[in-house]
Amino acid sequence: MTCLLALHAAAAPATDQIKVERKGELLSLSWRDAEDQLQGVLTPAVPRPGEPLRLTLSVGNLQGPPFRGAVTVAFSREGVPGQVTRTLTRDAVGWSTEFVPDEAGAWDVDVRFLTTRPKAVHARFTVSEPPVPPMVWRVLMGLAAGLLLVRVLYAVTRRGVTPEHPIPPLPQAPPPEATSAVDDPPPAGSPTGVSTPPVDPPADR
Repeated sequence: MTCLLALHAAAAPATDQIKVERKGELLSLSWRDAEDQLQGVLTPAVPRPGEPLRLTLSVGNLQGPPFRGAVTVAFSREGVPGQVTRTLTRDAVGWSTEFVPDEAGAWDVDVRFLTTRPKAVHARFTVSEPPVPPMVWRVLMGLAAGLLLVRVLYAVTRRGVTPEHPIPPLPQAPPPEATSAVDDPPPAGSPTGVSTPPVDPPADR
């Protein structure tokens, strides 16, 4: 029985933890105990670094007169407690303030107020990095397509290039006419080896 109670206590949410749920374009906050309840919204639903987010709270007693006291909120990045602390008074819609996170990551908001006794509850939300603009994706895709086209053209042109050191053709034997003209001796009576036609004697008149 002791083990079962210990496991149930470990699985149950902390009594000082605010429940955070995304509902459309906002984060819904809710918490209650036996005496008080807290509700609120955090907008936008996806906070970004350097962009303002708005927190609006509604604190009330489950019994007795409405709560109209001050509410203290503290925003802090995980591991760096108490970075920004503000004391809020009730306005027309409740207790509200704006905050600009400077970095992405997990952030905590601590809410403190006093009714029959001091209450301190906590919520955690995530600040996300801004998405990459569509123009950057288009530029990257264009560069990738250009590089692919250059590689394809290079591969195609390399197929038509002749080797840098072509193989020389084999030597061929000279034709037989050229060989006989060089080797045969010139005929007799012709110093140059060319025959002279005979000359006819002159006729008597």
